Amino acid sequence: MEAYDYDGEHQPDLKLLVQRYEGMLREGGISFLEVDSFLMLSDYYEEGSDFKGALVALNHAMSQHPYSASLYVRKAQNFSEQEQYEKAFEALDAAKIYEPSDLDIYLTKADIYMRLFDQDNAIKVLRKAKEYASGEELGDLYVLESTIYETKKDYVNALKYLKQALRKDPENEIALSRISGIYDETEEYADAITFHLNFVNQKPYSYWAWYNLGLAYMHLGLIEKATEAFDYAIVINENFEPAYLYYIDCLIGLERFDTAMRYLSEYLDLFEADPEIWYRLGQCYEYKEDYVKARSYYTETLQHNSLNGRVYHSIGNCYVEEDEWYLAEKSFLQAYSIDKFNAEFCLSLADTYDALENSDKAHEFYHKALAIEPKEIDIWIHYIEFLIDEESYAVAIEMLEEAKEYVEDILLNFTLAAVLIESGQRQEGFIVLGQALSEDYNMHPYIYQIAPRLADDVTVATFILQYREES
Repeated sequence: MEAYDYDGEHQPDLKLLVQRYEGMLREGGISFLEVDSFLMLSDYYEEGSDFKGALVALNHAMSQHPYSASLYVRKAQNFSEQEQYEKAFEALDAAKIYEPSDLDIYLTKADIYMRLFDQDNAIKVLRKAKEYASGEELGDLYVLESTIYETKKDYVNALKYLKQALRKDPENEIALSRISGIYDETEEYADAITFHLNFVNQKPYSYWAWYNLGLAYMHLGLIEKATEAFDYAIVINENFEPAYLYYIDCLIGLERFDTAMRYLSEYLDLFEADPEIWYRLGQCYEYKEDYVKARSYYTETLQHNSLNGRVYHSIGNCYVEEDEWYLAEKSFLQAYSIDKFNAEFCLSLADTYDALENSDKAHEFYHKALAIEPKEIDIWIHYIEFLIDEESYAVAIEMLEEAKEYVEDILLNFTLAAVLIESGQRQEGFIVLGQALSEDYNMHPYIYQIAPRLADDVTVATFILQYREES
């Protein structure tokens, strides 16, 4: 429903209009008013949830303007807000008699069907409305149709009609702002790239299209290309905040920390300070190994928000790099207290307890991490490394067998080979190692990361060398 701007230019007129109208009501007679004046009165009462007062104003309006379709539409909207849908449909049928091409009739009718969870009839109404629409109006109708399909979780059609909307109206920002979300549901990121590349070829100054293109590249891990796309979006519209955030994230991911910090500073000049920005500044200094400055920005972030514990976790990581394990433990526990189902927090605590030689706690948190993310291979590897250090080889082998139920990765074979060889089961270990080397020789350095003591084992080195000559 289109409402007037009561806080803007209509405010003085509205006050006088309401005073005049209510004065006439008290006197028992309503003088002639224009349709727009009655619509303003209707909006005024509905804004205050006085639907009865709005309906009284509309009835007076219709007695003076019996052939106004817009009044019948507004009456239908009033009934709809009160969930009197049959009366709303009757009012729309009357409006259609006087102005069958009025798009508001069809939009209101579609809205009612959506309130009734009748998406199929809502779509039928919108398709009828297209007969009377053109240009931007047609684009808006396609957006609405897409929205209905989205509520039905029919993302293929939701995407189809957003594309239609943009073909009819390439400037439709609602369609541009929503299409990347639909691509997220379909995960058709290659198609998203193709579509948006074609789009920016036609509309090179569409910052939304460049932004969407950047998101699609990010999902496919094409960070360099994503960075370029976000950069274009910012050049076109320096006030487009979302592009800044993703651009900065890409720069950090590419380890371009100085450039990232420059854009973070630029962001702070353009937009309101945000905890995520202070956090990203902390990340840049952490990656530059300036842990004191990193913690200062993380502490600044904590004045506003812990970001679900991420800030405490990052502070803990800084302490780890400085070998301050007890301080790291304290920070990781603060993160864990905020989100006990975060596998990364549990893994960090497990590694910390390993460093502090608190074996029981390390076991506890490795198991917690695995219970949360059993498909995360890094957690399994960290736990196996811990078990090797403890010389708990039998348990390590059991855990590797369990890991294979969740993860398929050649890394597990190299890990098993390392455990077997180091535990003294050398024959079995070399058989497994040979199979792993045959499958992927280039992964062989990993066996030394898992079991560093094997670096001094000449037999292992000779065995691996044989496979290099064969590969």
